[in-house]
Amino acid sequence: MEFRNTVNILGNRLEEKYSSLGFKYKKDERMLEMESENFTYLVAFFSFGFKTSQRMDLDVCYIINRRPFDPRQSEDHQLLNHSLWNNEIFLDIANEEKLEEAYNIICKHMDEIMIPKIKELNDTKS
Repeated sequence: MEFRNTVNILGNRLEEKYSSLGFKYKKDERMLEMESENFTYLVAFFSFGFKTSQRMDLDVCYIINRRPFDPRQSEDHQLLNHSLWNNEIFLDIANEEKLEEAYNIICKHMDEIMIPKIKELNDTKS
């Protein structure tokens, strides 16, 4: 499996699962994205380290930014930046079994961290 193809498989599966919320997978940027009037919600995939047929390291970051971007509000601009790697969750997507495991971990964090934050922001706006 090639890294880019593997990430695209993962991104497409995540888009399918979260499309009802409005998330779309942007293949060229390797991220799942949804925009609302006031926020941009991102699930970004980053490669680093090993990229061989036996090992493909992946970090996933859950990011919520205010819209429109205002550099003067840098402190308040990013409401969420949760990296799996920084939280010592190391993903390897080198084969189908590892890809399935990574998918389940990504969904767990999406459901426990990102979705509640999205709901909180939507409730605050109402």
